Amino acid sequence: MRMRVAVLLLVVSVSLTEAAGCIPTTSPRCYKNSTKQDEDFNCEWDKRNSKENQTHTLYIRDGKEIIRIHVRNRFIPLEDLGNTRKEKDIWVQTQVGNLTCNSSKISVILECLVKYSKPQITSMKRSAGILNLTLDKPIDNKSVLYEIRWRERGSKWQNVTFETEDSTMQDFYKLHLQKQTIYQIQLRRQAKLQPSLCEDSLHTLWSDWSPVVDVPLEISLPPVICWAEKKWTNGTREINLIWDEPPAKESAGGVEYKLNITVWPCKKNSTKETSTSNRSYKTSITYSEARISIIAINFVGSSPPKEIIIPAVKYLRDCYKPSYITKSNKICLEWYKLENGETRTSKVNKSSKNSFKDIEKGVEKFVRHYYFLHTMSKKHHKTVEMCPFYSEQGAPIKGPGNVIISELTHESAVVSWLSIPVAEQRGFLLHYLIWISGQGKMTLHKVPANETSFRIKNLHPGASYTIYIAGKTIAGKGPNSTVNFETRSKEMGLSWQDQTILSVCVVALLCTIICSVAVRRFRSKLIPEVPSPVIDTAEFIGLQNQNQSQMKEEVHEFVLLLRQDLDKPSENDTPEQSTLLQGFGLVVFEEEDEEDEEGEVADLSSMKSCCYPNPSYRGQMLHLPEPFHMTESTLKDNDTESTYRNGLFFETRITESDKTSL
Repeated sequence: MRMRVAVLLLVVSVSLTEAAGCIPTTSPRCYKNSTKQDEDFNCEWDKRNSKENQTHTLYIRDGKEIIRIHVRNRFIPLEDLGNTRKEKDIWVQTQVGNLTCNSSKISVILECLVKYSKPQITSMKRSAGILNLTLDKPIDNKSVLYEIRWRERGSKWQNVTFETEDSTMQDFYKLHLQKQTIYQIQLRRQAKLQPSLCEDSLHTLWSDWSPVVDVPLEISLPPVICWAEKKWTNGTREINLIWDEPPAKESAGGVEYKLNITVWPCKKNSTKETSTSNRSYKTSITYSEARISIIAINFVGSSPPKEIIIPAVKYLRDCYKPSYITKSNKICLEWYKLENGETRTSKVNKSSKNSFKDIEKGVEKFVRHYYFLHTMSKKHHKTVEMCPFYSEQGAPIKGPGNVIISELTHESAVVSWLSIPVAEQRGFLLHYLIWISGQGKMTLHKVPANETSFRIKNLHPGASYTIYIAGKTIAGKGPNSTVNFETRSKEMGLSWQDQTILSVCVVALLCTIICSVAVRRFRSKLIPEVPSPVIDTAEFIGLQNQNQSQMKEEVHEFVLLLRQDLDKPSENDTPEQSTLLQGFGLVVFEEEDEEDEEGEVADLSSMKSCCYPNPSYRGQMLHLPEPFHMTESTLKDNDTESTYRNGLFFETRITESDKTSL
């Protein structure tokens, strides 16, 4: 018994080891794409084994009969399946080398297995919080059960289901959303099956989800477009267009721009349509007026259209003929009247048959017109001629306006005027005629038609003149405009040359004065002023009550003794004086009476004062700021030294007797 169990386990382990090389697929999913009875089927399953050289066989058991179908492209014709309205068991057998394995079996009614293609949103319109969806119809045009889900970006999905009707070209649905909020939506759909045949939920197959679509806000404003004209080449103009992108909430999901450009004036509704996702575009147009319209389109609608008008090339006085016309070229002649001689009228005449001679005879006389001649060859449009013209010219009916005299001197003057309006020229203006009458003679000058001023020279001082101005065309001259003036005399003023010289001199004088003042201020900052003597105001308190007219300067002499002489008593010194000399090093000898003291100071006659002390010096003690230091080198005859201290001026004189006199 034990031997038998061991052998059985060995056989089972070997079988499992061999079977490990074959991994079965998932259960098959077979379906058709519509509810039509003659529709073929598709079968799908997921591989679980990554090995190559695998073969798959689909088995269908219909009662006792087993249908074996070798699957290559997973497409199974209807006739290979037998009766699809009966319940059958199906499974998939996988073979890898000599190993085979089967998937799980499932019981299905093939007629109930319908899986539609994922729905496509053909259009969306969003307005006032309502999103109108237009969806494509299934291929069988049957009613469908839809599931739609939506969310704000980054939030959870919300979903709802709805059904559509049969026999309609498209399916429609209205979804209520919040205003000023961007959403994302997805849809899927399911076929509506026969209730009596398909009751099991296993047969309800949903289609795949449609791609996630952003739902932006509707574009409320037209694009802001700018254009620039780059260059003219061979009868065409290169135009660069640039426009702004709508706001972020209106641009979610992307924006496409649609442009319509008029290319051929002689054919109605002849426009070139183009679409782009860029915000710039380059095109070429003829020299005549062109109209360009643009709209911005997002997933929920389009903006209002924006139209710009690129004006024609500025009206020329002469004809423009850059190239010749061949017989193979298609011709378009465009002409119109210029209002006020300069503005294009709303009515534009166009013809692809008439010649210029034909239109020249049919337009109004004495009125300026403008024409363009365009050609088209291999869808390339260009202008070969443009020119202003008159059917017949006449003389001007009005003279120049606002004639004035300026820059008047004793020998010259400038006359200026306003040009004659084009509508009153009645032809191409050749030039202006200017007559100058004065001093018994008249002179004539011709001024080009594009100028509006003229300088008159060689006039006489203090003389009266009259000027007549008129415009002239090929048909003759028009009325005169008159102005009178009188030149200045030489005494009345200076000529413009003299005024210029005088102005230069005045400016030079002003510059000299300014520089002089600046130099003085600069020197005053670099070189300080000499300080004035500092006199204590207390010394003059006693003088305020005196009559200054009676004051007289008094000069007194005093003797300054060196410190080394203090120890030597003099025979003429009194005891009181000796005491003072020892205490302070010097004493002031005041003179009460000059006659009485002449004898006492006879010995000091060689030392005389040369300074003028403070007027209130009487009774004051003189203090030197620092002691005098005498050396042998400085003891020379009649040597002097000047010192200025505290408002006093000292002169020190060294004598042979080593005495100092101040």
